[in-house]
Amino acid sequence: MIRNKICLLALGGLFALSAASVRADDSALLDVLVKKGILTKQEAEKLEVEVSKEPVAAPQGPNIKIGDWVQELDLYGDMRFREYYQNFEQQLPTAPIKNFDRNIQRQRIRFRLRLDADFKLADNFFGGVQLSTSDNRGGTSVNATYNGGTDNYNIYISRAFMGWAPIDGLTFVIGKQNNPFYTTELNWAPDVGPSGIVERVDFHRLFGWGSGGEPAGYSKEGKAPPPAPAPSGFPLELSLIAGQFIFYNNNADSSLSFNKTDAFFFETQLLARLKLLHNAVTVTFGPQVQIWNNAGLGPTAVLPGGQPNPATSVNATAPANTGALGTLNNDAPFPVSTRDEFYLQAPGDISFKIAGIPVALYWDTTYNVWGPERFNQVYGPLFDKVTYKAGSSTPIFSGLVHPTFSDYFGWLAGIKIGQNRKAGDISLLVDYRQIGLAAADPNINSNDFNNSFLNSAGWRASIAYNLTDFAVLQFTGWFANNLSRNLYGGYATSPSLFPIANANSSQVFAVDLAFKF
Repeated sequence: MIRNKICLLALGGLFALSAASVRADDSALLDVLVKKGILTKQEAEKLEVEVSKEPVAAPQGPNIKIGDWVQELDLYGDMRFREYYQNFEQQLPTAPIKNFDRNIQRQRIRFRLRLDADFKLADNFFGGVQLSTSDNRGGTSVNATYNGGTDNYNIYISRAFMGWAPIDGLTFVIGKQNNPFYTTELNWAPDVGPSGIVERVDFHRLFGWGSGGEPAGYSKEGKAPPPAPAPSGFPLELSLIAGQFIFYNNNADSSLSFNKTDAFFFETQLLARLKLLHNAVTVTFGPQVQIWNNAGLGPTAVLPGGQPNPATSVNATAPANTGALGTLNNDAPFPVSTRDEFYLQAPGDISFKIAGIPVALYWDTTYNVWGPERFNQVYGPLFDKVTYKAGSSTPIFSGLVHPTFSDYFGWLAGIKIGQNRKAGDISLLVDYRQIGLAAADPNINSNDFNNSFLNSAGWRASIAYNLTDFAVLQFTGWFANNLSRNLYGGYATSPSLFPIANANSSQVFAVDLAFKF
């Protein structure tokens, strides 16, 4: 009898603690205990009544609360590990002194981390935030170099924007956002995200020509893609994209007149996409105008304590009459002036499939309407001869150079075969480009090709393979030479603090292992 009472108490406690999991089978278990003589029938009935009175615990889940107005929240990111090698030969001829290093080499092991949150809110509002690595806030790259022993690495806000699409086909975006334009590497570095206001009108959606897609700026690929393809209806999709961007906030009380005005740039693109031969061939064309106001990039960037930011300067002395010092953090910045920049650009591509394999022929062009003025009055005067006095490292320039069409024109043409979406996918890419000294803005161009130097021509080749659905191994090489062999003096070469055409030749090679999550 004592043994039965002890078993009854123990079983009662066990049932009370695990009622949620036992209740479905308690009757069968109690019947077995009665048959074994451990419990009487009356004791089993009493125990079953007691257990049925215990409340069932609610299942526990993630304790994440979001506002009722949040309709969708998308969290994602990627991480890339890179072995990166650079080499370039300085354009300036060897000085008649010892220890002159004409060939500059650099090898770095780098990584890139990007954490993104895109959201859609009630009343057709949407937005996005991105946190990313970077060595020095540079807008053309979010790579960080493994360095400094066991030091930690910085995280920056690389995207923070809000948008509104009041009606289908009309979108507004404000903030630091993804590149809203259809473009190539010729004029824009892939990581650049402009800050300002963008308006987009998708005429095919506004007037019902085709199906809708994501609003402008709501893109995981770092830039707004061409409009989403329509499954039926009129084969033409047409969009107007306009952006007004703040580039540099100058001090209105500056002692230099051209530094009193803030630097802005404006861009407008008419983007057309035409599907032909029952959607077998797609032609995309996006002519655009990019214009910058006449402003200096003054010395207003400071470190804590009021000290000048030396990120782009080797010392605390700015070039005479420029006021430029440490204002930008790109690889080869030109923190002097945005004067005489009026670019006409025309990117496009033709996409189709061969034996089920995607193929894209793509191109881009750029022409600076004010190119001669920028060549002579901003970067110049430039010369084609250089000499040295015996025992001196100071160059003497002569032979004034006058710009030609190639100095303010640029173009790119390439082919991509394959895609990278799932395990086993492979893609090949090859393109060739030429970019004149005054053909593009040096502060937003690619930092990989020719180390961001202008006055260049060369190739890019890449092969990428999907190890898994989420991991891609890629090999890329950039190979360039200077377009005009002899451009010396001014801001073209050293000893300028900000040379923008200082390479006779350059080679860049990268091995990337990227994961998305």
